[in-house]
Parts: sequence; structure tokens; C-alpha cells
Amino acid sequence: MPTGNWEWQICAPTRDRLGESILWHPVEQALYWIDFYGPLVHRQRWGSDTVESWKIDQGGTIGSLVFADNGRLLLAVDHGLYLFDPGTGKTRFFADPKNGKMNLVYNDSKVDRDGRYWIGTYDLSEREPNAAFYRMGPDGMAEVADKGFVICNGPTFSPDNRKLYFSDTVGHRILSYDLDRSGVISGRRVFFTFANNDGMPDGLAVDRAGNVWCALYGGGKVVCIDARGTLRRSLYLPATFVTSLCFGGPELKALYVTTGWNSSTTEATKAYDVGGGVFMRPVDTPGLPEPIITPRTRT
Repeated sequence: MPTGNWEWQICAPTRDRLGESILWHPVEQALYWIDFYGPLVHRQRWGSDTVESWKIDQGGTIGSLVFADNGRLLLAVDHGLYLFDPGTGKTRFFADPKNGKMNLVYNDSKVDRDGRYWIGTYDLSEREPNAAFYRMGPDGMAEVADKGFVICNGPTFSPDNRKLYFSDTVGHRILSYDLDRSGVISGRRVFFTFANNDGMPDGLAVDRAGNVWCALYGGGKVVCIDARGTLRRSLYLPATFVTSLCFGGPELKALYVTTGWNSSTTEATKAYDVGGGVFMRPVDTPGLPEPIITPRTRT
């Protein structure tokens, strides 16, 4: 077991099979995240030990969530995007950028600082480079931004919204792109490459200084990489399957991390692998407020 600076606390002792897509709501002062296989949406308000949960019946999995207006969430359910209102428990179909392709399933998503929605997919067999990365406007109209991946993860954006970072999970690398004001990405390049024993890059977040933080699935850690692509810090967790991360708390100076577990976790390893919960630790550099999308119904 690697050694590390053990300042992690479990703030939500859920036993999610695959906790994912954690975000801090800047208005509600609350954490939201999902259990991919639940499929469940979780919420924990600042200062509370209570975790509220909603079962989502529109699909077998939830790939991710982002914040929408009027207290709603935009959920990437396995084969469609749905608006969900936690206040009423109601869902409404919104869009399907992949146009019914059943060999692809929705995965990580984020909203950029200009209000555009970015969503990746993964190949259902997890073998073929069929997955695509989509850009969608508030009207639900989408375009393929890049393609040729097995699993799309991340994404996240530089503080000035001029760079997009993306996890090519099976490729063990983070890619970066130039992002223009119209939402077009270009200049794809490798930002950072991981060794096989590091685990696979999953969720990403950027702090106020422009450092890129990455959750490493199977690696039991998160890492901090500066804007020049230099590894600055590795923080180990007592969980192997580290999936997603965000900055939260009133000053955005807490790092929150989701984790998971699977059936290969044995009784012998459970003593130190407590995956499935949400972990938190303080950081020196704060994050940035999460953007909110304002979906418009097409006529």
C-alpha cells in the first residue's frame, strides 16, 4: 500500500458501486454526485451529515450530471439526456446527441464557462474506438467535437475557458485542445501521459491557478498537474477505484473525491480499501464556481 499524506475524511459514507460526477452547487451550497450503477443521484448540503438520494428510472446507468437552471439537473442516462427536478422528482427527455446509437453509452460531462455542454460516450464493449465527444448548446443541438476513443472522460476547462482538457482513459493520457469563443476545439495534443501502474485517468477538475487535477481509476490516487504539464502532487486514498473530483465548500477550498468498489474487492482488502464513499480534504488553492446551463426547448 503506498504511503501518503493522510488528511482525507469520509464526508459521505455511501457504499456506491461506482460513485461519479461529483459537483459543488454554488447556489445551493451542496454536493451532488451519482452512483453510476444505482442508478442514483445523491445530494449532501454543506454542514449536514445527511445524504439525500433519488432513484432514476429512465435507464440502467447514469453517466454524469451537470447543473441546469431553476434547481434542475441535466442527467446523462445511458441512452439519453434528461432534465431532472429534485424538488418534484420528475424527469423530462431533453436530447440524444448520439442519435440512438446503442453501441455507445453516455459518460462524463461538464458545462464550460460560456454555457455549452460537453458530453463523452464510451463503447459498450469497452474495446472498440467508436466513442465520440459531443458539444451541445442550450437548445439541445449537438455536434461531434472529436471521436475515435474507447472511453471518453473528464472534461474540464482552463480558468479563462480557452483550453479544454479531456481524459482518453484507455490511452492512459490527458489531451488538451484550444477552445475558441464559438466553442470549436482545435490543436489536439497530449498534455500528460500516465504509466500503466498509475491507473487510468478519469474525472478532471481545474483550480483557480490553472492546475489540472485528475482522478486515477485503479490507481488509488488523485494527482495535480500544472498548466505546463508537470506533475506537482500525488495524493493517495484508501480506495482503489478513484473516479471523479471537484472543489467545494463556501470558499471552494475543499477537494471532494468519489470512489467505487467492485466484486473483486476481497475481505482481506476491505480493511484498507473503503471505496464507495465520498472523501474530502482541504487544499490551498481554491477551485472555480461550476457553470449552470439554461436548456431551451426546441420548436
